[in-house]
Amino acid sequence: MKKLILTTFYTMTLCSGIYYVATGESFVTMSQSVPLDQAEVERYLATEVMAPNFGGDVYTTYKILDTSTTKHEIYVWALIQEYVREGDRFETGTGMSGPLVLYVDRAAEMFTISGHESPRPGDYYPGDVRRMFPLYAELSVLPHPISLGEKLHDQMEQKLSRSHPVKE
Repeated sequence: MKKLILTTFYTMTLCSGIYYVATGESFVTMSQSVPLDQAEVERYLATEVMAPNFGGDVYTTYKILDTSTTKHEIYVWALIQEYVREGDRFETGTGMSGPLVLYVDRAAEMFTISGHESPRPGDYYPGDVRRMFPLYAELSVLPHPISLGEKLHDQMEQKLSRSHPVKE
């Protein structure tokens, strides 16, 4: 029994060491999170990631995939959509949906996002995802989850209807 416990302990230690060398993240930091300010994340996504091209208002929904306390990064799947009011209804304008890495300013006294990065399209996408995202978030991003996009789109529609009720 003592051999089994020691073997299990050494195996777990070896696996976590290999994981740390391969990814730069330890299992401990995976469970910790960067302190978040949801309003600042929404503000940043709505104003800094995509510019509206048709003069409309930009709305965002997102899902946090993971965070890194060691790198001060937040990994999200974001849906960012411009809506233009056309009479009594809204038309969609510029929009995007995809994974983003948000860089949190370490030196700031309050929560501040200092920049972002998204994977390049096409053949670069898988390599960029592997380079930018930790393993857990990478597994969420690589298959390009359709159900997540649909869920975020539904949340966007609810947010739009709450903020700008349409007269019927």
